[in-house]
Amino acid sequence: MAALPDTGAIAALLAPFPTALLVTRGEDGLLRCRPMAMRHAVRGEEIWFAAAPDSGMCRDLEHDPRCALAFLDVASGTSVSVAGRGEVIRDRKLTETLWDPSWARWFPRGPEQQRVVLVRVLPELVERRDGDSGRATVVLDARRHRG
Repeated sequence: MAALPDTGAIAALLAPFPTALLVTRGEDGLLRCRPMAMRHAVRGEEIWFAAAPDSGMCRDLEHDPRCALAFLDVASGTSVSVAGRGEVIRDRKLTETLWDPSWARWFPRGPEQQRVVLVRVLPELVERRDGDSGRATVVLDARRHRG
């Protein structure tokens, strides 16, 4: 019985996690996992990252938009998994609007740097696993709410 959460529920759930492990599938069919600094101010249910436009991650998402994110709080053992669709967005104004200071580590000249694009992940299934009990809770299942 997964109800759609309010637009801030996903943002609140992910707020403690500065880093996600993003999993994509390459053209060779192999899964690849990489740590990504997430935009801290999540917009509704959209999860945002910055990437180099010619990165393997961007190539993977343009080939197959299905992706997954994993978040882990080591101290509590709580984890969150997100399955969804990712897309590469090449929009300079939107990059400037959504710029997160944590991305400066890889893009020191900021959002005006030519070699930066946005990656947006739209969650379809979000699950939270409690670190103490191991119990999984479905936070969002957008597949159940498609018309």
